[in-house]
Amino acid sequence: MPEPAHDFPLPTRHRQLALQGAAIIVVLSLAWPYFGWKAEPMPWRETAFAIGGVAFVFATLARQSWPWRAFHAVLMPLAWYFYPIAG
Repeated sequence: MPEPAHDFPLPTRHRQLALQGAAIIVVLSLAWPYFGWKAEPMPWRETAFAIGGVAFVFATLARQSWPWRAFHAVLMPLAWYFYPIAG
């Protein structure tokens, strides 16, 4: 017997990238003016964790599976952590 069709579209690569991009835009659009007006450097570690948190919330609202939610939550903090190694 064939599998029943899903009622919602399965996550695609483009949808995952759009979710991460939306989280980045939301966090930076809120943080950049605040630190720009204060003339202070942006705390990138905290910003990376905020992006991960917002991406997790967006993934939850999009009803993605738990592995994708975890992936979105740790992607940007891990990118920040491993960035100095590439240089």
